[in-house]
Amino acid sequence: MEAPLATFLGVCKLQAMPRVRDPKRTRRKVLEASYREFYRHGFQGGSINRIVTAAGITKGALFHHFAGKNELGYAVLEELLAPAVRNWWVDPLEEAEDPIKSLRDILKRFLKRIEEEDPEGGFLFNGSPICNFAAEMSPLDEGFRKRLGIIYDTWRGAISDALERGQGAAMVRPDIDPVAEASLLVSIMEGSASVGKVDQQMSFFRNCIKVAQTHLENLAPG
Repeated sequence: MEAPLATFLGVCKLQAMPRVRDPKRTRRKVLEASYREFYRHGFQGGSINRIVTAAGITKGALFHHFAGKNELGYAVLEELLAPAVRNWWVDPLEEAEDPIKSLRDILKRFLKRIEEEDPEGGFLFNGSPICNFAAEMSPLDEGFRKRLGIIYDTWRGAISDALERGQGAAMVRPDIDPVAEASLLVSIMEGSASVGKVDQQMSFFRNCIKVAQTHLENLAPG
C-alpha cells in the first residue's frame, strides 16, 4: 500500500541532513564573484544576475548581505582590494631594512606572478582593478572616491615612509622627496596597467617595470 504523501514528506524531513548556514562563506563568495564581474565588465556594466549565478546563490541572499550594488562595490574595495595592497606593498615595506631592495623585489615578484599565474595577460589586458574603479567611478560617486583615496594614500604612504626611514639609515639619497617618489612609483604601476589594456603586450609591462627598477637604483646614495 502506497504511503500517504504527508507521511512520505515526514519521513524525508526526519532523514534529511540539517542545512548548515555559513553567512561568512556566502558573503565571501558574493565578493569574489563581484570582483570578477566588475573587473571584466566594469562596475556600471557589471550584472547582479551574473554575480548571483557565479556565486551560486539567490538575489535574496545577495541583498541580505549587501543593500545594493554600490555597497557591493564599496565592499570589494574595502575587503578585497585594500587588503591586496597591504599584502603586496604595506606589510613587506614595514619590515624592510633596505627599502630600495625591498621595492625592487616587490616589482620583481609582481611581474613574476603575472607571467606565471596569469599567462593570458588578464591583469595587463584588463588593467589594474583599483585604477579601473578610480577612472570609472571616482567622478561619479563620492563613496567610491573616498574609498579609493584611502587605498592610494595607504599605498603611497607605505612607500614614502619606507624611503624616509631609508634616508635616516643613509640607504636612500637625502635629496629625494619620498612623497613624490612614492607617487611616481604608484603612477608607473597603475598607468602601465591602464595603457597595457591598449597595447596588450607583456613586453610593454616588462619594460615599465624595468624602468621603475632602474629608477629605484638611482635613489641609492653614491
